[in-house]
Amino acid sequence: EAWLGSLPKKRRHELRRKRRRFVDALGEPLLERRIDREAFEAFIAMHRSSQEDKGRFMTDEMERFFWALVTNANAAIDLVTVAGSPVAAAFDFVDTDALYLYNSAYAEHASDASPGIMLLALMIERSIDDGLARFDFLKGDEQYKYRLGAVDRPLAVLEGRFP
Repeated sequence: EAWLGSLPKKRRHELRRKRRRFVDALGEPLLERRIDREAFEAFIAMHRSSQEDKGRFMTDEMERFFWALVTNANAAIDLVTVAGSPVAAAFDFVDTDALYLYNSAYAEHASDASPGIMLLALMIERSIDDGLARFDFLKGDEQYKYRLGAVDRPLAVLEGRFP
């Protein structure tokens, strides 16, 4: 509730409305952080079914790369299911004080119920409950990030050369 209270009144109302619409259309969501092949394959399938560039991004080579991160680099899949069926998923990393959202996707059949927003809201709430200090959307200035409370942070690029 503290996070929701930090949002402007219009954004809080919009988020509550989307949550009600999601539940009315699909049912009660369950968010799970998983590192198993089944959750990973659900994420890949939803990603590939995305329109345009996003769907084409997930080549077989990228799939192997992402799976290596899940199995070796503290990455995981956050999966939202309704009655056991996946409707949205995120690929992210967690360290001692932050969650870093790298990518997300949702089931096209659920798009009218705003599954991507529901996924992110549930992840933000869980991150707060877990005591994380930051939910980092990483690079990009997409409007949905700001609607959920994102603030810009300066980034630096370091480049170097080996002798």
